[in-house]
Amino acid sequence: MRAALMQRGRIWVDDLEMPEPGPGELLVRSLACGICGSDLHAAAHTDEFVATSREAGGAFKLTTFDPVVLGHEFAAELIDYGPDTERELKPGAVLCSVPVLTRAAALPIGYSDEAHGAFAECFLLSERLALPVPAGTPAHLAALTEPMAVGLHAVRKAAVGEGVTALVLGCGPVGLAVVTALKAAGAGAIIATDFSPGRRDFAAAQGADLLLDPAQADPFEQPDIRAAKDLVVFECVGVPGMLDGVFLGAPRNARIVVVGVCLQTDHIRPLIAVNKELNVQFVLGYSLAEFAETLKGIAEGTLAVEGLVTGRVGLNEVADAFEALSSPQQHAKIIVEPRR
Repeated sequence: MRAALMQRGRIWVDDLEMPEPGPGELLVRSLACGICGSDLHAAAHTDEFVATSREAGGAFKLTTFDPVVLGHEFAAELIDYGPDTERELKPGAVLCSVPVLTRAAALPIGYSDEAHGAFAECFLLSERLALPVPAGTPAHLAALTEPMAVGLHAVRKAAVGEGVTALVLGCGPVGLAVVTALKAAGAGAIIATDFSPGRRDFAAAQGADLLLDPAQADPFEQPDIRAAKDLVVFECVGVPGMLDGVFLGAPRNARIVVVGVCLQTDHIRPLIAVNKELNVQFVLGYSLAEFAETLKGIAEGTLAVEGLVTGRVGLNEVADAFEALSSPQQHAKIIVEPRR
């Protein structure tokens, strides 16, 4: 089978052996898979990603310098079963899944040389985590379930409801997922910031009420922010210095949700947060229930995602797509379709 491999930033297409499903696993054909910001980080900052993963552990990790097949935001078609499977899902069913193989030692799909991701013609899923995609839902939209679940989880962790003012710092894929989830949750006001006019336009289309260029205006000096009785700041950038800057700018008693993943060593000044009694919440991923809820929301249209898909490419175009995503002006989400 053909697959796009990545090793320390180099991306190329090669032929690999067809994977064989083990106990409780399914063989699936990749229909659509989004390129995640984490994939871009893994390619651009492999050494930091591996070093931090080996030290910290956890579900979100890349622990090898060997070639990997990325791709963990997917929709796929069921082909065959491994041993000890229930087989309630029938061949031809379109599936989404949390990107993990539940073996003795769980393997992250797309970040392990033992568990290929969906930038391949075929890969493996754990049957007990697979969810059928509701009929009529396009595969390229169902593939957005994983990243949109990240946004939903962040908003749920912040307990955002009506009347809450939300400030979203960064309108890349993660920030856009947060904006979309905030809109669905009925947030009182959604303020989004990004240096890129293109990304600000995407945020507006997803429901942001006010768009700011941080090069032109300090978001923490905006009247809506200063007057907010309940302010939640979503840090969706993940670069050194962002969190300390949020501490410095945020008003007293603000809640801060750290969604962006900073792979480099960072520093903060705790005294600033202490003096302001800031509440800081780090978030990761989503629950199984939130993943299923997100798929249902995409299928029913309560989570509007169609406008986020700005490109669809085949395996031979993956390297070019990574390059295109390094510029924030044109794309929100590029979908890889291996059969394209």
